[in-house]
Amino acid sequence: MTDTVPGASTARPVWWTHLAAEAPIDDAYHATARVEIASFFDAPPGLVVDVGCGAGATGRLLKQKFPGTRVVGVERNPRAAAIARTNLDAVACADLADVRLDELLGGQPVGALLLLDVLEHLVDPWRALLALRRWLAPSSRVLASVPNVRNLLTLEQLASGRFEYEASGVLDVTHLRFFTRPTLRRMFEETGFEVVSIEPLLHPAPDELSVERGAGWVRTRGLAIRCATLSDLEDLHAFQFVVDARPSGSEPLA
Repeated sequence: MTDTVPGASTARPVWWTHLAAEAPIDDAYHATARVEIASFFDAPPGLVVDVGCGAGATGRLLKQKFPGTRVVGVERNPRAAAIARTNLDAVACADLADVRLDELLGGQPVGALLLLDVLEHLVDPWRALLALRRWLAPSSRVLASVPNVRNLLTLEQLASGRFEYEASGVLDVTHLRFFTRPTLRRMFEETGFEVVSIEPLLHPAPDELSVERGAGWVRTRGLAIRCATLSDLEDLHAFQFVVDARPSGSEPLA
């Protein structure tokens, strides 16, 4: 098999490689522990369910940080799931909609549900949250990391007429849904969760943006943005948000 698209002389584009039935395992994506997520836990989390666990690196880190912690993973990529089974206590290799959590958990209540870079890949993340909520106790904690489409780099690309899908990042070619801070909060609240906090994961703006800042404004080559609040400024430099949520006492809208 050649490494080029039929009729073309260039290397395979990202849609060719990353939307294949057997997508590759990217070590930086599947096998890197999310250290910043582990920092959200300052006490043993109880039973952890890691949806989209990849190769299980983040769950393994939690088990190292809190010995005795049980981590159950859900991963649809069979090669990543096989590696995850060497790191976690149990792994279901299946689509989220097909997983029977009761069979995996053995009656033990969920202490923490991890949805790290998951919701943006789903056709209907709203109903996925509704389904997951049924398996949670009132005290269960939900940590979800979701890309922020309102970051400077993406906005600059849009301003210049580009919306190029990539192998990873905010415009990952496998992403189906895009969120800002307010729409992310609304999704959780509409599906029956109380949002405790939404923390931005900040990254310096790439040098090629040539960012200028003033009192209440940010400017690049292609656009100028007025920042009314500190939250506005944070959003422009956040490539992801981490949502910390709990099941709310009220019923979801659906």
